[in-house]
Amino acid sequence: MKALLKGLIWLIFILIIIGFCGSIYILNAPPVPKEGEAKLQIHKRTALRGRPSVNSKPILYTKDVFIFSMDSQYLSNLNSGILSSELLFSIALGQRTNFSAELLDKELQTSFDWKKTFLNSAPDMKFSSGKPTIKVLLSGRDWILSDSTGASYHIEKVDNHLSVYLPDLREEFNNNKITLSDNLEFSIEDVGKQWLINDRDTVQVYEIRNNKNKLDVFQQSKYPIQSFLFSVDLASLESLNKGNLTSEIRQGFTDLKAPLSPNVKLSSDEIGLKWKITDGQQLYRIHNEENSLRVYLDLDSTWLLVRVNDTLKGWMQRITGTIHVPPKPMLSSRQELKVKLLTLFAQIKDMVSNSNETDTQTL
Repeated sequence: MKALLKGLIWLIFILIIIGFCGSIYILNAPPVPKEGEAKLQIHKRTALRGRPSVNSKPILYTKDVFIFSMDSQYLSNLNSGILSSELLFSIALGQRTNFSAELLDKELQTSFDWKKTFLNSAPDMKFSSGKPTIKVLLSGRDWILSDSTGASYHIEKVDNHLSVYLPDLREEFNNNKITLSDNLEFSIEDVGKQWLINDRDTVQVYEIRNNKNKLDVFQQSKYPIQSFLFSVDLASLESLNKGNLTSEIRQGFTDLKAPLSPNVKLSSDEIGLKWKITDGQQLYRIHNEENSLRVYLDLDSTWLLVRVNDTLKGWMQRITGTIHVPPKPMLSSRQELKVKLLTLFAQIKDMVSNSNETDTQTL
């Protein structure tokens, strides 16, 4: 019997040592990355306001950030929606195949009806009706064709035909240290004047504006959304469970210059843990967490609180831009165990704290 008891004690001791070492190993896992902030990318000039109301005086107006300018030759890419160099069509040279280099250069400049050629071979391309120009890159072999707007195409002689290519707008972005992903959304905002390139992978929108003889590229402003608004202590918990908002919670909204209206509604999403505040088109969430009641802004609200910099924040309408929510960080199995272990420690600490408070009240 004593031997069995002794063996059991040793087993418990070994399990404690294994558990301790395992806990140390888990707690020394790489830091758990924080979730990224949601951001509002502004698509047009809009006002930052002190209060969530169009009647509030603007604090400032947003503006896009200029990045670089590029040649108007890339109008051909923007007009077609094709951003990479791509073969548009080929045409047979016929009897011109045997022309000398100088004579072929002259033929392309004077005898070709380029508007008709594009209409027949690439009807979706908009080739200007004005007088085109031909720039010789390599006599008899390579040329740049430009229409009257500046939109350009690369022409190459291959055996007995001419191949017409679009320029490479992607490469021009690369030359300016911007790499566009393959997951792009392209849109024409104003025909011949304004275009948007939405890079979904990098969560960035570029605006291109036609500025006479050049194309200006802008990066749209993107501001972090302040989703966490404020917190109050658990003294307001009883009132929330009864469906009422306390003066402390209302004061928190007043301090943000977003006072709640008399018609505000409170509903419970999870009894004792989560609530929803509906104030017209504004939505807020209250979570019972971290020993306090934390109030968050719902991203479906009409007005969003954004930070322009470390000292300036204000309200903007959601419809003025696009909300980008970063994906949740991927955790290793060790990091996931670390999160669970730290949560367990926090729960044990709360239980001990609550037990001590109960004992104190009993005494």
